[in-house]
Amino acid sequence: MSEPGVNSRNSPPSVDVFIAAIATRQHGLIALVQLLALGLTRSAVTKRERAGRLHRIHRGVYAVGHPRLSQEGKSMAAVLAAGHGAVLSHLSAAAHWNVWRRRVQGTDVISLRRRRAEPGIQAHWTRHLDPRDVTVHRGIPITTMPRTLVDLADVLTEYQLANVIHEAAFRKRFSERATRAAIARAPGRRPGVLERALTAHQSGSAGTKSELEDQFLARIQAANLPSPLVNAGVQTPHKQIEVDFVWPDLKLCVEVDGSGHDRPRTQAEDAERDRLLTVAGYTVRRVRGAELTPRPRPHPAADPRPP
Repeated sequence: MSEPGVNSRNSPPSVDVFIAAIATRQHGLIALVQLLALGLTRSAVTKRERAGRLHRIHRGVYAVGHPRLSQEGKSMAAVLAAGHGAVLSHLSAAAHWNVWRRRVQGTDVISLRRRRAEPGIQAHWTRHLDPRDVTVHRGIPITTMPRTLVDLADVLTEYQLANVIHEAAFRKRFSERATRAAIARAPGRRPGVLERALTAHQSGSAGTKSELEDQFLARIQAANLPSPLVNAGVQTPHKQIEVDFVWPDLKLCVEVDGSGHDRPRTQAEDAERDRLLTVAGYTVRRVRGAELTPRPRPHPAADPRPP
């Protein structure tokens, strides 16, 4: 005799078995359409939610068992919320491919149809997404690396995008041929930013790696000064050194130092780098991050000085 609550060998498996199987494949999540396809009614879904067996993450998306989600779970939840055919995209895709190291606000997804806004989801819409431009990586539907580069051209500068390409190449995930094929499959897009990023990558630039570097470069461009090579290698008599900004014709290097350069060990390393670059005939200038980020002006009401 079987124990209470346990199916006998000849009994059909419980719906919970199927729910668990789907959630296991989807980083602990299941969509409402999947629950309905398993035979549950909307009222049955509501009962399970009230009982704490399902936890609503987005409209029509539930975590099974508990609401704690990994980063992959948060990404998967956004993809499921965006509906059939949606995939992780843009900066979220770059982060998932491990080629974007900066913070990402919200989760980017591309959907084949316009949907209502959902908190925490950056929704992008397209009429057509070629099957060759989508894949599954670590269990999450996502744009391929080439298509991700095409999409990022809409939200990044050429030097930020050059850094993504640099990281992708380092991880053996970049192909210029495949990238150009993805560009051709995305009619109506203006590939100028991506073309310039590809040119920067070919010149040896690793692109900008931080907001401080972005700010310094923006000041150079605003002043109509000659464009430098960004995070490019400079050959010294002893070794090649990557510098933040270099004007080879002027023999000028500029390093932008954040707070991490205040540590004694880092300062010693910086001094040795500067010495080697000077021996190679370069002038080295260091710019403190505080010089690039203006301090906010106090609100007049908070200014203790008399007018």
